[in-house]
Amino acid sequence: MRQQLLNLDLPPSYAYAEWVRHTGVEAAHNRLALWLVHGGRLWLSSEAPAGKTHLGHMLAAEHPHLGFVRVQSDARLSATRQVADWVEQLGHAAWWLLDVPAGPVSRATGIALFHLLERSREAQRPLALLWRNADFSDTPPEFMTRLATLERVEMQPPSGDAELTAVLHAVAASRQWQVDDAVLRLMLIHLPRDLDSLIAAMGQMEKASLAERKRLTARWASRQIRGIGDDMAAARQSLLFSGD
Repeated sequence: MRQQLLNLDLPPSYAYAEWVRHTGVEAAHNRLALWLVHGGRLWLSSEAPAGKTHLGHMLAAEHPHLGFVRVQSDARLSATRQVADWVEQLGHAAWWLLDVPAGPVSRATGIALFHLLERSREAQRPLALLWRNADFSDTPPEFMTRLATLERVEMQPPSGDAELTAVLHAVAASRQWQVDDAVLRLMLIHLPRDLDSLIAAMGQMEKASLAERKRLTARWASRQIRGIGDDMAAARQSLLFSGD
């Protein structure tokens, strides 16, 4: 029986059962497992969503010696204040794990991350940074120099229908949302086959389901998916023309 999405502001779920260990993250997962034993300084990155935040929450829940900080890039807070807040959250943890939101960070946050990396080195704390960013134009040079000292480990996006479907099911489950396989098949047929686009489309359907008070049937979703696909194609075309 299909369930209608309720208008509840539920926090995302980061349960172990909802994280998909597909082939693209296998090597990174194994390297992080070694880091939890032997230490070191890592930077886990990816070109597309790959479950880094989910993985960080899971590790923090399973390892009491691990200090976990969700970095919020806030230009209103000074670098000194941000560092003080993070150090307080880390407490006396033996290992430090930092989850930075995808994309560029403010200058204040970049300087704060530079200082925290310095503190981890001076205190001999193993550190792992989870961060996806393709634009380093505004990244403070101090922070860039410290990034260069970290071992960079790339997490690859899922490939193939089976892995994409499994990841999308996990994303839906983390939002307390049930999605039929038929809906996911329609998404893979009519939308760009990358996680950024697919996850964005899932969020749009979630909002539309609430706004229209509709159950997520394949027939209703088909119209939504085609409309989202047309909008994405128009946006790509606009970018091409603007590039000329």
